[in-house]
Amino acid sequence: MSAWALVVGGVAPAVLLGLSTVLMRLSIGAGASTSLYLTAVGVTIAVVGGAATAVTGASGGGARAIGFAIAMGLSWTGAIACMSYGFGALKLPVSIVAPLTNSNALVAVALGVALLGEWRNVDLRYALAGAGLIGAGATLVSLA
Repeated sequence: MSAWALVVGGVAPAVLLGLSTVLMRLSIGAGASTSLYLTAVGVTIAVVGGAATAVTGASGGGARAIGFAIAMGLSWTGAIACMSYGFGALKLPVSIVAPLTNSNALVAVALGVALLGEWRNVDLRYALAGAGLIGAGATLVSLA
């Protein structure tokens, strides 16, 4: 795997998702309701996606691909709605919400191994050790 692939596929998303959590907290702290926040983010995603489609052209995967994309959008929306509610109504700090929500890697790894057959390409010892460290880290940071 190239350094470029690691940056584009891992480092940049990690930085951007971390930044997005802080920006979410700032938006909710500035008075946005969960529904207003979701609407503003959704419109932004639709505009950027529409622009990308206009520039690069739509390459289709059919109804099944679109169905998975919609399911991802619903899943993501549920997570973001819960986080923004936690920031707004429950007054949870970013320093507690971020490590807990970033434990999502455990869910992704488990589903990738179990449902996508990635167990064939993964050293399960390392995956289990990493999962344990992620769990321990999230627990420690959330208790701080």
